[in-house]
Amino acid sequence: MDINKVKIDKTVFFGALIALLAVALPIIIMPERSGAVLSLINNAIITKFGSFFILFGLFCLMFCFWVSFSRYGKIVLGDEGEKSEFSTFSWSAMLFCAGVGAGVVYWGVIEWVYYYKAPPLGVEVGSWQAAEMAAAYGIFHWGPMAWAIYSVTSCAVGYIIFVRKGNILKLSEACRGLLGNRVDGIVGKLIDISFVFGIVGGVATSLGLGSPLVTAGLSRVFGLKETPGLQIGILFLVTCIFGISAYSGLKKGIKVLSDLNVVLALGIILFVFLAGNTIFIIEMGTTSLGVVATNFFRMSTWLDPAGKSMFPQSWTVFYWAWWAAYAPFLGMFIARISKGRTIKQMVMGSLVYGSAGCVLFFAILGNYGLDLQLSGKLDVVATLNKLGGPQTIISILETLPLGKLIIFLVVVLSVTFMATSYDSASYILAANSQTKVGEDGEPIRWLRLVWAFSLALIPIGFILLGSPLKTLQTASLVFGIPVCIVVIMTGFSFVKMVKSDIKENKLKQKVVIDEFKDIV
Repeated sequence: MDINKVKIDKTVFFGALIALLAVALPIIIMPERSGAVLSLINNAIITKFGSFFILFGLFCLMFCFWVSFSRYGKIVLGDEGEKSEFSTFSWSAMLFCAGVGAGVVYWGVIEWVYYYKAPPLGVEVGSWQAAEMAAAYGIFHWGPMAWAIYSVTSCAVGYIIFVRKGNILKLSEACRGLLGNRVDGIVGKLIDISFVFGIVGGVATSLGLGSPLVTAGLSRVFGLKETPGLQIGILFLVTCIFGISAYSGLKKGIKVLSDLNVVLALGIILFVFLAGNTIFIIEMGTTSLGVVATNFFRMSTWLDPAGKSMFPQSWTVFYWAWWAAYAPFLGMFIARISKGRTIKQMVMGSLVYGSAGCVLFFAILGNYGLDLQLSGKLDVVATLNKLGGPQTIISILETLPLGKLIIFLVVVLSVTFMATSYDSASYILAANSQTKVGEDGEPIRWLRLVWAFSLALIPIGFILLGSPLKTLQTASLVFGIPVCIVVIMTGFSFVKMVKSDIKENKLKQKVVIDEFKDIV
């Protein structure tokens, strides 16, 4: 890459850093007051805009199916006949690791407990229906809807960089088909700066869940005391791993780390499946898929205005808002690794592989814990009430044969999941902070490191001052609504770009042109 030809977008780079400090400093200096204010804002968003996020999720899912099975789905991201840049395994590993982070390890084991304690849809607490709903709702929240929200932006970004041969990897560029040259002005800058908050909030989620889990695991295995110093040490280790990975680039860093991560995850899942109550795991997993399939549209639209349980607001709406805040980053990353694939392969592959990976975590790790509760081997609900999430997860894993070894491997898995989330995020942030990327499609190396360490420094400050990481997660939700609007814009932008290119004879893919002749 010729660094003399690639310039930093100073407005976006410094604007984003200033905006991050503007959010982070009040939280660090006045954590309690900031937390209270952000909590009020969060509650207002999930209660007042619940319908908006629910409808947004449905729009993304319908758009993904429509675009995949329409003429647009046959568009190749690259030249016709071009081979995929990455194998299916590596491609699915990278998108999965970037998309879920350490959160899937945490919630895959324990999310069912919250639903079992306070089940949705008017189900009686402690009943067999509550157990089935508890096992099913995590699969729903981490299933196709989440990956559809991620995938909308990838269509426009992938089309720009691989079909139009553009060298600008920015969220604003994905809106060019709809906004035109306005993306070159202040509107585009605001889109790119606000985009940063979704990434920071997204990776803070993984860190906020993964770091305490890693600390609890190391404490249990090696008898270490849980201290801020230990958490900072873990963060430093994660930072070193993802810094090296991000610096190495896609093929030598992110791809290799993601491949190793998925292999380790599959090994742990297979062990739990065989060591646990295998028949129960199979039957409850099958039942959960049936419950989700039967109730999918009810779950997707339920806001409980009559019962006022606040379950959908606290969980479904929050998840949809969170996926939305994270979506532009994932959409850009998925697009970047999808060269040589069709739009249909990219979108449906994301939905299928992403959802399948999450189903494995929830159906096997989650149902192992549920079996402990129902069989009386471990009162998981009481443990959660008494010790909190991280210690409860460790207590569940400790019941396995070779429990301490499994806990250690889960610690390693959480560290690598956090690292893969961070290196993917720093990679895209670096690309978003440049006027364009180099001929190899890679952002500047030192800029990747700047963002890698910038992402790590803020959480370290929170740990030192005892400020909860959740406040930053809540802060990013403030940008959920405008980001949702931008995601929708990228979907329409993609359609408009394709139609425009065909009308002006700029699209060279014959099969697509032939099929569009009757509508343009």
